[in-house]
Amino acid sequence: MTPLTAGRLAASTPVTPDPTVPAEVPAEVLRAREGTGTAFPAALAAHARRPGALADAAAWWSSADPVARLVGLELSAVLAGPASPLAVAERGPALAQVTAQAADAATSDDADLRWSAAKALGSVGPSGQALAVLLRLARDPDPDVRWQALGCLPMALGTEPGALEGPAAREVVAVLVAATADAEDEIAEQAVFVLAEQLDTAGAAAAPAVADALAAHLPPPGTPAADDEAGSGERASLAALALARRDDPRAEPAVRARLAQALEAVRSESDPDAAAELDDAWLEAAELLPGLAPLLADVRAAR
Repeated sequence: MTPLTAGRLAASTPVTPDPTVPAEVPAEVLRAREGTGTAFPAALAAHARRPGALADAAAWWSSADPVARLVGLELSAVLAGPASPLAVAERGPALAQVTAQAADAATSDDADLRWSAAKALGSVGPSGQALAVLLRLARDPDPDVRWQALGCLPMALGTEPGALEGPAAREVVAVLVAATADAEDEIAEQAVFVLAEQLDTAGAAAAPAVADALAAHLPPPGTPAADDEAGSGERASLAALALARRDDPRAEPAVRARLAQALEAVRSESDPDAAAELDDAWLEAAELLPGLAPLLADVRAAR
């Protein structure tokens, strides 16, 4: 989806619900929503191709039925997103509509509705208005809502050159850095994942505060590489690999421990395939840390 400028978004207004349009969601869409797998996304995509789909989404959102409201929000997101059947030039009203609906949902007492708002905004592509709502939801009191919003921030920020520059990018990074210290483990892990894997090391994401936040999740020196309880779980792995890509020497103990563990398993014959099964990301990280060259050579030889 081609990013829309703030001026263009301001000029676009959501479609006003047509009082002649029934606010009931078609039975086949509701049945698909109750199922699993791809049935519901397929039903939404099919309905999005119908004439008047954007008016349907507006009408459903205005319904008193909470399920109809959720379906209306999700249909608006489909019509605004990269897989929309609308021409790119015609997506402005859909993006304005889903952003307005999500902004409304973000103030709801219903956590499920706020979660759906974050999910919808994460599917529509770069948008300053969507980003503003997601930043609010990333601070939501409900941990599930925070988790969803944090994961959607990079999509709303976009990957265009310069996306990580400016006040909005700095606020996104600040929110993510703060979330790495969240009391909920799932939230902290989500924030570490986004910083480590979803944002380029540029602009606001290149700030020392980001590296410090990642380093806080490294295992203490001497921790066995397989000891998840001591901090060498998924978060620690993400942090170590991200720090290695930043040429940060704090990554070296964790990367060394992971390679040494694999090499020891091969030599002790407890797991002869450990070196071969070692994720290439660890080898690539070791290549960036000069002090690991001898160990890296031994691991490659054991493969």
